[in-house]
Amino acid sequence: MDIATAPRDKGVYVIRTVGTQKWTEDTGTWQAHGVRLDLMDGHKRLAICKLEVPGTQDAEERGTLEATRIEPWVRTLRYLSVVRDLRSTLAAVEDMTWRAADDAATFGGPSDAADELLAYATQDEADTLQGAPLGRAIADRLQRQIGEGLRRALAFAPDPASDPIHPAWEQPALLGQQGESLAQATARELLAGWAIGRDLRDPLITWAVQDAGLTRTEVQQTTSVSRSTINRLLPA
Repeated sequence: MDIATAPRDKGVYVIRTVGTQKWTEDTGTWQAHGVRLDLMDGHKRLAICKLEVPGTQDAEERGTLEATRIEPWVRTLRYLSVVRDLRSTLAAVEDMTWRAADDAATFGGPSDAADELLAYATQDEADTLQGAPLGRAIADRLQRQIGEGLRRALAFAPDPASDPIHPAWEQPALLGQQGESLAQATARELLAGWAIGRDLRDPLITWAVQDAGLTRTEVQQTTSVSRSTINRLLPA
């Protein structure tokens, strides 16, 4: 992992800052000498880690070590950062959709909210829909993109038993709130990605045998799904 002292325009790297660090807890704030790591993707901050380490050289070395340890998670964290942005956009679109529907019911015509939705629409969506129906179409697309982002994050995640995330890593804070534990946030999102894949399992097995031409034995060998489960999903 590249170590830098200032933001770069592109690429993944860590900004390492050694000196007095501040921590905020429920009981107040406290300071100590240590190292701060900002995991960056261009100018975008993916995660933050602050560690109490006495001595400048020891703090630099510890920072380099923790930067190396987080590197296997970079691709997953980049996808989860995109998912986080998509969720924020989805929340805004859902609010505009509600306002557009309310304005249409109240005033019987287009509204500012309906116009605002156009900024989030694809050309095809904007050409065929307007108002609340347009908002719902945009929201459906964003939900699909979120699901795809979660699946990709899970696909690129390392084995957490071999590459654990240090508990000091946090997500960047939103709206002045304290950042959430990176390990907890990542675990929650990867479980969501796994749940999506689990829900697709049965239709995928059915499609693989009935339409794609795989044998039941090939499916069993590839997936480790029991033969009894495969037989249950498929007609005799």
